[in-house]
Amino acid sequence: MSVKYLTQSIAESRQTAAPRYGIGADGYTLKSGAPTSYLVRLSGEGRWRRLMCWQFSNAGTLFVKVKGECLIVRDFQPK
Repeated sequence: MSVKYLTQSIAESRQTAAPRYGIGADGYTLKSGAPTSYLVRLSGEGRWRRLMCWQFSNAGTLFVKVKGECLIVRDFQPK
């Protein structure tokens, strides 16, 4: 599996209540990731996408799914 990063910039973000799916009984995320409370809109798109997180121990990795592919978000600062 190769690692792919998000190359589009994030145009805007908004915060909602975090959905309650994606976390196992042990408190770690499932392989599909856990949803965060943030939605992001990528530049050039009108669709809002849920910012997801893979959490292992105390290190979290944020990503978004685009066309079924997980793209890692390098830097995220809520706008």
